[in-house]
Amino acid sequence: MHFRSALEISLKCALVLYPLYVWWAMHHWHPAVALLPVAGIALIKSFISGTGAASRGFFLLTCAGLLLAMGFGRAEHAMLYYPVWMNAGMLLLFAASLWFPPTVIERLARLMEGDLDQHAVAYTRKVTQVWCLFFLFNGAVAFATAWWRDWDIWVLYNGLISYILMGLLMFIEWQVRRVVKAAKR
Repeated sequence: MHFRSALEISLKCALVLYPLYVWWAMHHWHPAVALLPVAGIALIKSFISGTGAASRGFFLLTCAGLLLAMGFGRAEHAMLYYPVWMNAGMLLLFAASLWFPPTVIERLARLMEGDLDQHAVAYTRKVTQVWCLFFLFNGAVAFATAWWRDWDIWVLYNGLISYILMGLLMFIEWQVRRVVKAAKR
């Protein structure tokens, strides 16, 4: 495995484990110290992101925002609201692809399936809309957990429940896609 691939996998794992890290770090370190590795991950992602200038800019902006929050004594807030920021970023990415096709889901489908007919393109557009609703809902709940500042609830939702909901949405979409494909034949 190449170094870059190993680094990308490590960073993805770190982002998935982020809520557990925050919960642990807030009990053991000062918030500003706990925020430094997160800002570092965002900075590294900005350099290795292969998906274009928008992705690089998003991660650079995230790093800058985290460092600014730390500088203004708001490191704890920055860590709590990080899932809100990530959901907002994903919502903007998916929503922008609805206005400037192809949609994110259509691009993924073309990578897996190759050429798509009009019915499949329409389906991927609907799936993209569903993901927009998910990111809106997930971001709103993440915001509420951050606003309440109850670390146990925050970790439970952002570190477990949100991932279960995301997996459930993926599973449901996969099942619906199977039915739609079968009905088309």
